[in-house]
Amino acid sequence: MNIKRLVLAFLAVFVFIFAFEWVFHGILLKDAYAQTMSLWRPDNEMMGYFHWLVLGQAIIALAFVFLFAQGFTGSGVAGGVALGIIVAVLRVGLNLITYAVQPLSVKIVVSWSIGGFLEAAVAGAIAGAIYKQAQPSGQSNL
Repeated sequence: MNIKRLVLAFLAVFVFIFAFEWVFHGILLKDAYAQTMSLWRPDNEMMGYFHWLVLGQAIIALAFVFLFAQGFTGSGVAGGVALGIIVAVLRVGLNLITYAVQPLSVKIVVSWSIGGFLEAAVAGAIAGAIYKQAQPSGQSNL
């Protein structure tokens, strides 16, 4: 395992996840969340838990990069996207379970699922681009 690449991939994936989640949930789904306001903490209270949100995203990014480093390094970006799709399928299952036990709108669950596929595939592509196998000397990275 290449620790330098692992750390760089983690940082890049974490920054992407943080930015994606902010745009996706904070902007694109803001109106959908407003329609189910009773299910969520008020904004001022949520800010008191913001560090837990960031920690959760960091753990997800770290686990994602570790998974990539353990079994997908030989396939670069394509392997990262494949890992992302596998992770996204798991997330869809979790979304459906959440929908069954919490009164979410269909719009939120479908949006989470579609957004999850996009987020995980791009996170995988980032991990694959950064944490790729070292090329034998004399070969190009292209």
